[in-house]
Amino acid sequence: MMFTGERTIPRVARSRPRISVPARIVSWAVAAGVFLLSTVLVGCSNGSGASAHTLQIWYSTDDPVERIWSQQLARRFEHLHPGVHVNLRDYSFEDLNTKLQLALSAGDPPDLAYVTPRGPGIPAYIGAHQLRDLSEPARTQHWAQKLRPGLLAAYNAPFRYFGAAPGSIVAVPTSLAAVGILYNQRLLHRLHLSVPHTFAAFETALARAKQAGYTPIGMGNADGWLGDDWYLTLVNASVPGSVLAPEQHLSKAFNFQRAPFVAAAGTLQRWSNRGYFTTDFGGMDAQEGIDLFFHGKTLFQLISSSENSQIAQDQQRTGLQIGVFSFPRAQGGGVMPLSGYLGWVVPAAAKNPTEAISFIDTLLSPQTPQLLERHGVLPAHASHAGEGTGSSANATWQQQYLTALHTAHPGVYLDAAPVANLNATMEANVQLLLQGYEAPAFLVKSLQEVYTSHGKHGGSPARIDGEY
Repeated sequence: MMFTGERTIPRVARSRPRISVPARIVSWAVAAGVFLLSTVLVGCSNGSGASAHTLQIWYSTDDPVERIWSQQLARRFEHLHPGVHVNLRDYSFEDLNTKLQLALSAGDPPDLAYVTPRGPGIPAYIGAHQLRDLSEPARTQHWAQKLRPGLLAAYNAPFRYFGAAPGSIVAVPTSLAAVGILYNQRLLHRLHLSVPHTFAAFETALARAKQAGYTPIGMGNADGWLGDDWYLTLVNASVPGSVLAPEQHLSKAFNFQRAPFVAAAGTLQRWSNRGYFTTDFGGMDAQEGIDLFFHGKTLFQLISSSENSQIAQDQQRTGLQIGVFSFPRAQGGGVMPLSGYLGWVVPAAAKNPTEAISFIDTLLSPQTPQLLERHGVLPAHASHAGEGTGSSANATWQQQYLTALHTAHPGVYLDAAPVANLNATMEANVQLLLQGYEAPAFLVKSLQEVYTSHGKHGGSPARIDGEY
C-alpha cells in the first residue's frame, strides 16, 4: 500500500507549538511595555483607508509566546522611524494564508507579510503574480551579505519553479529552521553516558536507556513532521550534502531509490520495532511530545529550532537540565539539516512598499539577532552575538544549539524540493513505516514516484507547512 499525496492519509497540518503562556510571562511582557501596543494602535485603520504613514504587517505564527515578543519588532521600527506607525497583526498559519490570498485577489493586501515558503504559501502568491521582486533593494542594501552565506539565493531558488524570474528575490528569511537533538542531562549521567559523537555511540545510548526502563527517543508524530525530520536527518548523516543538493533542483540524476535512503528507513523501522520511540507516538502531536519529554523519563528528542520558545518555557517551568547536539555523521562530526524559516514578502499591491522594504532592512541590522536570540530563535544573519542569551536561565542549552549550528555540516531538507505533495508523501509514508504498515522499500518508491512526476499525480495540493 503506497501513499503519494495529501489526500491519502488524514493529517494534521503542521503548526508552531501550541503552548500556554504562564501568568508570569504575560506579566513580564506587560511590565516590559509590550502591552503598549493597545495604545499605540488606537486610531490606526486596518482597511484600505489606512494612512500613508501606517505600515500594515501580517505575521504568521501559532506560538502565543512569539505573538508577544514579535510586537517588539514593530515597536523598534517605530522608534527608528518616528513618522511611521506599525500595525503588526498576527494570524495562525492557516488563517494568514486564507486571508492573504483573498486580500491579494481583492487588491487590498497588507504592506508586508511573514509567511511560509512551503505550498500553498509563497508558491501560490508567486503563481498568481502577486509579489514584488525585491532584487533591487536586496542588491543596493546588501541583504545577501547580511544573511548567512548563500542563504538568500538558496531560499529563493525554488520559487522559480512556481513562476518567479530566475535569480529574483521575492522573500527574505530572518530566522532558521535547524534540526538538533535535545537530551536530558540527568539521565545521560545516570546511565554513565556522554553526548554521542558517533552513530554507534548513539545507538548504544538508545539500548541502555531502553534497558533501564526509560524512553530512548521522545516523539509525537500525529502531525507527521518529526518522523519526516528523523528520516531526512539519518539520510544527511550518511550521504554528503553535495550528493543531496541536486534534489532541490529537480535533477533527473537524483533518485531516492538508493542504498543510503533505504538504509535510513531501515534504521527507523529497527528503532520502532525495538520500542525506542514514545509509546503511542502516532497519536501525539509534536507539542505534546515536547511536554512529555520534560516529565524527565526520556533521553533524547529530535527538535526543530522553531520549537525553542516552547522548550524554553518548559525548561523554566520544570527546571530540567537539558542540552542540544547535532546528530553524528558517518564521515565524522555532526550534521544539522538547515533552512531559512518563514520569509518576509511585499505584495505587488502594497500601499507603502518603501516603508515595507525599510522594515526588512531594519530586521537585517545587527540588533535583530540579539532580540531573536533572547527568545530562543536562531537568527539567519551572517554574524551576530552568538554568545547565548546571557541573563536567561536557558542560556546553556541555547548556546549549545548555536554552537552546533556553527560547527555542524549543514544538511539538506529533502522534503523541501519544489514538488507538490513530496513533503506530504514523506510524512505519511514515514508514519506508516514507523507503525509497521510499510517496508523501507515502499517509502523510497513512493518518494521517487512523486519526485519524478513533479507531484502531478499526487492528489490535492499540500497544506500549509508552518513547521519543518
